[in-house]
Amino acid sequence: MGIEIEFISSDALYNREKEEKIRFILKKIKRDKILVLEESLTTLEETMLIEETMAAIDDKFRGIEISTLKEKIEGGIRQKLIRMLGGRVGGLTVIGPSKLIKKLKKEPQKILLFAEKEKEK
Repeated sequence: MGIEIEFISSDALYNREKEEKIRFILKKIKRDKILVLEESLTTLEETMLIEETMAAIDDKFRGIEISTLKEKIEGGIRQKLIRMLGGRVGGLTVIGPSKLIKKLKKEPQKILLFAEKEKEK
């Protein structure tokens, strides 16, 4: 069986509370899916995702790999104004289970990902 990559639009996550968004993402990753989110997670959301992941680690789930490309510098006045008005600024986040992602490299304008399914014993 191959590796499943799921592309998720920003609309699929937009109206969800942070906690609900994190549960949604973790549930899919625990099913061995690699997710590509149309919009980048906020710093707070990434932190929450990492905390929830650490609490969920066991023999079957070894954690996640995550990389985010932001559209522009997040601290810019334009981005802050757009967020204050309830808008979105774009970006891209790639998240997957550690057992599948062998290499994840972030460069200024791209993310390189090498994934491989472990051989069943």
